[in-house]
Amino acid sequence: DSNEWINWIENAFFNKLIKYYEFENFYNIQEIGSGAFGKVHRANWKNSHKYFAFI
Repeated sequence: DSNEWINWIENAFFNKLIKYYEFENFYNIQEIGSGAFGKVHRANWKNSHKYFAFI
């Protein structure tokens, strides 16, 4: 049931199990993989040279 997944995601954000970042905080965004659940990207945080992965 899609409502169950929506509730799970909303609760995960509320309980800080998932972090939300604004897209404009990243640069050098590259797709590094894809599969049945979506695409995986890597990018640099604007204030760092470290790479981060996100979906």
